[in-house]
Amino acid sequence: MGIIKLIIIALLVWIGFSLFKKLRKPKQNLEQSSPSNNKMLACSVCDVRIPENEAILQDGKVYCSKEHLE
Repeated sequence: MGIIKLIIIALLVWIGFSLFKKLRKPKQNLEQSSPSNNKMLACSVCDVRIPENEAILQDGKVYCSKEHLE
């Protein structure tokens, strides 16, 4: 009977720890993924959406890479 109690207590501790970690994680993600002012733009060649600060703009068109610019 003693080993069963030990296993149940260990499972409860593990479940409690897992839930605690899960509840703390979204708070960290909200801080890191704060909304930015970058708009998402579509590449003129492949229509992939990329942030405005990573896009290559030339002649009024948007490109996702140097290969698509050429």
